[in-house]
Amino acid sequence: MIGLISSAAVAAMRAIARTPSLWQLAVLALAAALPSGCVTTVAPHNPFAGVWSTAEHQEIAFRDNTVVVNQRDTPPTPMSAASCDGTFRFDYAQLNRAALLGLAPKQPDLRRTLAALLVRAAYPVAELACGEGGSTYVLLDDRDLVAIHRDRDIAGVERLSRL
Repeated sequence: MIGLISSAAVAAMRAIARTPSLWQLAVLALAAALPSGCVTTVAPHNPFAGVWSTAEHQEIAFRDNTVVVNQRDTPPTPMSAASCDGTFRFDYAQLNRAALLGLAPKQPDLRRTLAALLVRAAYPVAELACGEGGSTYVLLDDRDLVAIHRDRDIAGVERLSRL
């Protein structure tokens, strides 16, 4: 009888061979998770997204491809080529401090105001061109935004806060 294995022992060995170890289960779980983790992409968070307000309670909301202006006693207006005399452009970018200060080249007082506000080397911006004018929205931090409005050679600054 030596050398003979009972059918019960063979069945037990087969069961053990078919039962994965904890290590094998962990490797299988990791392998199953990798493809979905590699394929799944999350859209980057837009730090401008949401509604911002001026001191006069005029509101502006940023979307991925436009800005919606909400002034008192008027319906919200999404900016577009139709609302901008055919000329409309909207982009998100990163601009350095020198480029932002250069938006008001002929207004030394405004350049000084901007120089006091813009202390970092670069900022995320949203740039809007509408008709012959434009606005550059500079994200100072999570709650504060500066709008630099330009119409030809004249510029102005407006502060906004997140609602």
